[in-house]
Amino acid sequence: MSLEITTLQEKHLEDAAALVSTRYQALRERVPILSSKYEKVNVILAMLKDLAVKSPGVAAFQGNQLVGFLTGFVIPRFLGKRTAYSPEWANGTNLEEGRQVYDEMYARLSAQWAAEGCVTHVVTLLGNDHRGVEGWQWLGFGFAGVDGVREMKFVEDVAVRPEIRQAGKGDAAVASSFVKALEKHMAAAPIFWAHELGDSKEWLTDSTRAVWLAYEGEEAVACMGIGPANPDACAIIQDEQTASIMMAFTQASARNKGVATALLNRSLEWARSQSYERCAVDFETMNFLATRFWLKWFEPVCYSLMRCIDERTASDEDGTRQ
Repeated sequence: MSLEITTLQEKHLEDAAALVSTRYQALRERVPILSSKYEKVNVILAMLKDLAVKSPGVAAFQGNQLVGFLTGFVIPRFLGKRTAYSPEWANGTNLEEGRQVYDEMYARLSAQWAAEGCVTHVVTLLGNDHRGVEGWQWLGFGFAGVDGVREMKFVEDVAVRPEIRQAGKGDAAVASSFVKALEKHMAAAPIFWAHELGDSKEWLTDSTRAVWLAYEGEEAVACMGIGPANPDACAIIQDEQTASIMMAFTQASARNKGVATALLNRSLEWARSQSYERCAVDFETMNFLATRFWLKWFEPVCYSLMRCIDERTASDEDGTRQ
């Protein structure tokens, strides 16, 4: 394939948006519970126009046909480093020929990212872009996160039926202990990813959210929170009809008994009562306990991959070599 890689310009954006829309339509054929919103070219186009005026990007052409594009934005501090990030709606190729196109586009744009001092590069791909995922892995990227969705029906054959209560203001200390336990878990091996999950007291006083506690006797052994779509998750699982799992943690003594599954069912019941149409979750892949659980019940729709380059080859923000 003979490709021409050029700077992404405003005149390319409508074709780029159509490329994303087509890929998303193919994903919805496999996961129809997803919102139809992102099938609309004008929705993607508006997002790209807003990004294109702020960030560099590249376009790949075969003859006169746009066959790929790649752009993104800078996150000043992600995992402690200046990071370039391309979300799932800010890149795209033909699904059948994605690997070579991504190779050549990244070779061009990554030089600009490094020149801007970005030593961590992150890209999110739609869940049906298997060749693209493989191509980014060959470029040195590894899995970092997954976004998944599921329909609202209950998970069947729950092994246990623990007592489950909705946490209220009087349960602030208990809820906070689970939040702190989850933060500690995320910062420890093998995840090593510090998270600040916020003040659980705010969750307990917010009528748009629900926090559930599972008990063994008088002891709370697990917690799960659910609410509106997570603004920090991938765009395609953000809409008014999507509920997101905000956090979940089960004490080690209560794991592998079905407690978390029972909490998920209670969360889904609440979400249905609030007229949500689907439930979403996002999680880090190195959190293997979470991965084992969520992939049982949720369909992956986005994969995020990450690469850290040699800092000596990048530039500081003022353009000088580090």
